Amino acid sequence: MNTDDPRIKRVLKRYLKGERFLDASLELTGIHLTELEAAFRCSSGDDLTAPRELDEFAVNWLSMRMQMNFEIEVYDYFLHSYVRREFCSEERIPPKGLKLPCEDGPPKRIPLEKGLKWVSVRPKNSGEETYVAIEE
Repeated sequence: MNTDDPRIKRVLKRYLKGERFLDASLELTGIHLTELEAAFRCSSGDDLTAPRELDEFAVNWLSMRMQMNFEIEVYDYFLHSYVRREFCSEERIPPKGLKLPCEDGPPKRIPLEKGLKWVSVRPKNSGEETYVAIEE
């Protein structure tokens, strides 16, 4: 998969240490796959499709690249990847070949009670995108 694909949205999410819900997020634009591979010290072909926590090396690398400070004493940072909503079907099904969730949450075929919405939460050890239903 070409992760410089314009259909893919990469988001840096910040979570207060020990908290489940994100505090802030920032779309990573202009940072190419090869740069992210360098930041995460992974091989080409990794695709960075599963959420990944930034270790100290990745934090330092992205801090220099993005010219911003990361408050690692207070927050944990994760890279998440999604298919942009304009490329997902009405039913929130991603295009064939992209093994990523749609940015608006899981497919609509998964039941959701009225008045609730899906939100992504801190990834667990499995490294998979995790959603919970919360009140709108």
